Amino acid sequence: MASRAGGPSDTESSDEPPGAEDPAESTATSEPPRAAEPAPLSLFDFGDEPAAAPPPTPDPSPPEPASKPASAADVPAGPVVAPPPVQPDRSKPAAESTPASAERAAATPAADEPPVPPARSSLDESPTDEPPVGNLLDGIAGQPAAVDRLRAALASPLPAYLFVGPAGAGLRSAACRFAGELLAARSATPERERRLALAEQHPDLLVFDRVGAAMTAGQARDAVRAAAAAPVSGEQKVIVLNDVDRAAQSAPILLKSVEEPPPSTVFVLLAEEVNRSMETLASRCARVDFEALGEADLHAILIADGVEAGRAGFAAAAAGGSIDRARLLASDDDAAARIEAWRGLRGSLNGTAAAAMAAADAALEATEQAAAPLEARHEAERAAADEQAELYGTNVGRSSLDERHRRELRRVRTDELTMGLAVLAAQIRDEASSGSLRPEPAAGQLQAVGDAAEALRFNANQRLALGCLFIRLGLRGR
Repeated sequence: MASRAGGPSDTESSDEPPGAEDPAESTATSEPPRAAEPAPLSLFDFGDEPAAAPPPTPDPSPPEPASKPASAADVPAGPVVAPPPVQPDRSKPAAESTPASAERAAATPAADEPPVPPARSSLDESPTDEPPVGNLLDGIAGQPAAVDRLRAALASPLPAYLFVGPAGAGLRSAACRFAGELLAARSATPERERRLALAEQHPDLLVFDRVGAAMTAGQARDAVRAAAAAPVSGEQKVIVLNDVDRAAQSAPILLKSVEEPPPSTVFVLLAEEVNRSMETLASRCARVDFEALGEADLHAILIADGVEAGRAGFAAAAAGGSIDRARLLASDDDAAARIEAWRGLRGSLNGTAAAAMAAADAALEATEQAAAPLEARHEAERAAADEQAELYGTNVGRSSLDERHRRELRRVRTDELTMGLAVLAAQIRDEASSGSLRPEPAAGQLQAVGDAAEALRFNANQRLALGCLFIRLGLRGR
């Protein structure tokens, strides 16, 4: 008997008794009758004494039905002539049906039953109630040169890319959009790949963020191991490494993997600048530059988003070149009031620590208020991620999403403090220009503001940094 996939092979044991053969096969052979042999014990004998099998008879008529099913001992050991097809073979109990006949019965549908179409998964098609997302590169705002470079790269991707641009230029969003197009280009379900990549939920899009002030060696080794692994759901994998300009100690660990990744892996490195610690790493990548967005560019982007002209102008002016910051300010009804509150802080200072710490607490309270719109947006993103997970059956990026939300909250608080310090610096310069503040005190106060901004950049305690600033501002004569 020929072996079948999933069934016993020629050399493997079978559940059939040695003398029991498929009726269809018995008709194809013409062996002479053999001497009767004792039938082997079966699971159905329960220790009964087996009876000798009768010699085969050429009579094709079926035997008379017995009052009870025959046991395995009653099955003849020699070849059995197949009965007419119109009548079932009652010489064998149902329990002793061969696997081949059982497989044929399962594979043959009943004549009166329509064929059942194969089941389709939600992964095979995009949601019908949502419009297609389209080419993700179209959503990269204010960076036409970078977009043209990335469109050309899709035709023949290189092993590694380096996105270089200032904070707020949208490097992370651009990297995920580029990754979505790379994954969609080699997939039968491009809409699925784009949606999951845009939400950072794709199993073959891995984003590595620094945990502390710089990427650690352990994080770099994790990225190298991830690059060596095969893609999970497709033919391509994209690994995004954020803030590689702050990876002085781990850059050598990444070098070999970035230089010669597996054919299925593409690296996208993000950096604000190319410093000396990463020059060798950068030389192994195709560089794509992102420009700082001007006030006019931000204003045009916000108007295209549907923001009212007056609010768009205010947000563009206060965003410091960051599109993310501009959009957040445009959705914040209290942003203008917080700016006026910063302008009034210097009037409450008298050189004492109590007044300085009270001003610091007021500034930090305003910072927490600035985070409220972002937290609302995060809640909407989590709901959308849960919906995507239910729709596409994957939720691998949820921990990455939560980590990104924590990082964005830290960023928005830092940005709010940076904006407040910029308001103070502009106020000091205006007073010096008008003559209400003498040049020497003005220079000292501007130096104090710069020192506070540098301390906050290196993750100093915010309350203490602001308290020191306000003490210095209160001690300076005006």
